[in-house]
Amino acid sequence: MAGIALHGAVALLAFVACLLLLGPPHAGRRGRGAARAPSARGLALVAGRLLEVVEGYGPVARARVQVGSSRVRMGCLREMPSMLDVVTLGLLSGLSFDASLELYCQRYEGRLAGALSSALTSWRMGVSSREAALRAMADELGVDALGSFAQTVAQALAFGSPLADALEGQAQAIRDEQRSQVEEEIERVPVKMLVPLGTLIVPAMLLAILGPLLGSSLVLGH
Repeated sequence: MAGIALHGAVALLAFVACLLLLGPPHAGRRGRGAARAPSARGLALVAGRLLEVVEGYGPVARARVQVGSSRVRMGCLREMPSMLDVVTLGLLSGLSFDASLELYCQRYEGRLAGALSSALTSWRMGVSSREAALRAMADELGVDALGSFAQTVAQALAFGSPLADALEGQAQAIRDEQRSQVEEEIERVPVKMLVPLGTLIVPAMLLAILGPLLGSSLVLGH
C-alpha cells in the first residue's frame, strides 16, 4: 500500500509539473499566429520522462527501496510460524533438522522458503556452517526473528536439547506478537479516521446543511 501511494504521488507530481511547464493541452489561442498548444500525447510523454527522472532521484529511490525491504520483512515474518510448525512436525516425526527444513522448502513457495533453501544448500556443500548460513540469511532479509531462530537451532544442536519444543515456543511467540500488532493497528484506526472525517466529511455536511439556508437568506434579502 505504501509503495502504491508513493508511486501515485510521484506520478501526480510529474503531471502537475508538465501542466505548469507546458500548459494544458489545446489551451492556446486560436489563430494563425498562435503557438500550438501541447497535445495530450505530448503531455503524457513528457510526464513519463519526468516520472523516470523523479523516481531516480535519491530520496525517492531510497524511499522505494525502504518500502520494498519492509514488504520483504513483513512477508517473511508472516511465513515464519508456518515454517516453524513444519520443522517442528518433522522433528517430532523422527526427521533430522535438515530433512525437516528441506520438507518445508519443497512444500512451500515464497521468499523465506527460497532463502532457507539457499542456506541449506550452502552448509550441505560445506560453503559455511549451519549457524553462519542462517545468520547471514537473517541479516540479508532483515528479520530479527530469523536471527533468534538461528541461535536457537545452533544451541539446541550443539548441546543436544530438544529443538522441537524450542521452535514450538518461538512460533507461538511470533503469533502472539503478530496478534498484538493487529490489535494495536485496529486501535489506531479511529485516530486515523479523524483526518478524512475532519477534512472531507464534516465540510461536506456543513455545506449540505448551510447551503440551502444561505441560498434562501439571499433570496429573501433580494
